[in-house]
Amino acid sequence: MIFGEWALALNIFTITVLAFIIANIFVSIIFWSVKSNIQNYTVSTRKSLLWLCVLLPWITALTVTLFFSPIFQSGAMFVWLTELAHWHHHEVFYFLSWHSISLIVFFGFSIYIATQSLVLAYKNHHQIGLLRTLATKKSENVLVIDSSIPTAFTGGLIKPSCFVSTGLIEQLNSDDVEIIIQHELAHLHYADPLKKWLFSFFSAYFTPNINKMLKSLMAISMEQAADSFFVKNQQQAQNVASTLVRFTKLAAKYSVHKQYKNELLVHFCRQSIEQRVLQLLSNTQFKPFPMKVILLGIILLSVISTTSVDSLHHAIETLFNH
Repeated sequence: MIFGEWALALNIFTITVLAFIIANIFVSIIFWSVKSNIQNYTVSTRKSLLWLCVLLPWITALTVTLFFSPIFQSGAMFVWLTELAHWHHHEVFYFLSWHSISLIVFFGFSIYIATQSLVLAYKNHHQIGLLRTLATKKSENVLVIDSSIPTAFTGGLIKPSCFVSTGLIEQLNSDDVEIIIQHELAHLHYADPLKKWLFSFFSAYFTPNINKMLKSLMAISMEQAADSFFVKNQQQAQNVASTLVRFTKLAAKYSVHKQYKNELLVHFCRQSIEQRVLQLLSNTQFKPFPMKVILLGIILLSVISTTSVDSLHHAIETLFNH
């Protein structure tokens, strides 16, 4: 067993893990119950809400950890709060306890996720480097790859580049090619490959079904944001929608080459064509960011997680004896 400051630090880490798990469960339940309504919000709001979903367990865990820290627990002005939740024998940490096991499992899982993400990033870096070597420059940040398969995508985590194939340039008219290039430049402007990688890392802490749904919604939102980035009027929106349809019909005749099958590559027209066309042509007034609801939700989640950590701690200790 460990005593003193190291014991306090390890027990606080245990609180962080418990708060993270509790918040993750509540966020998952809320997300699953409202996922069908997320399309009612603007694209920018949708992206913000999805980021909030994957980051909220971390924010809540840090908030709860701060509350259980000596800063709050020993402060006279916070005495009334310590009655709400507190941590017993925080000055002692046992190796053979559920505290220790929970820390080992969480950090082991985190190392696994981080390793997967770093390997994916390394492979992507190598792939983009090879493509840049083989491609020819069309314009600033736009490279042409020699391939009969019509494709366009943006790749690169630090310095992204836009790639279009010769097959795409040869089989579509110049207006369509320009719209596709502008779409890819929008991905470059938003740094979507890097954001996609970071989002994938944080979403990996959710269950497989939730993880898949989160990444799918974010991918679609990124495509819709890029579709609309250079659209200034209804005529331009119709032109982009027409290009989406024409490219989809053309791409349907080909399969994606394995060289381009990488989840960090942001492909043109590989995500929900129907939703993207409807977004461009619809006159629907989408909902803005629900700031008051979100702030209230964050406060309630922090309170629930704080009280649940203390309750869960007592419940577990009725089953396991240190």
